Amino acid sequence: MKEHTERLQEIVKELERKNYYLGQEGRILRRLVKDYQNQNRVLEGFALMVFMLKQLVVRLYLLGLFDGNNAYITIF
Repeated sequence: MKEHTERLQEIVKELERKNYYLGQEGRILRRLVKDYQNQNRVLEGFALMVFMLKQLVVRLYLLGLFDGNNAYITIF
């Protein structure tokens, strides 16, 4: 009975160690996911700004504010 108790205590200690390392890995993975999400938000924002700029240039072109050489003609 004493041998079984000692073996069970060893198993519990080993499981606690594994749980600690799994917790560490979980924190690392959560940080990596958060970094990825932040990078994704930045890229989405950049893509949106490029799209808006493209739309602005197209509208200015349609309004005749660009000449044939794609040079911007000042309004003022």
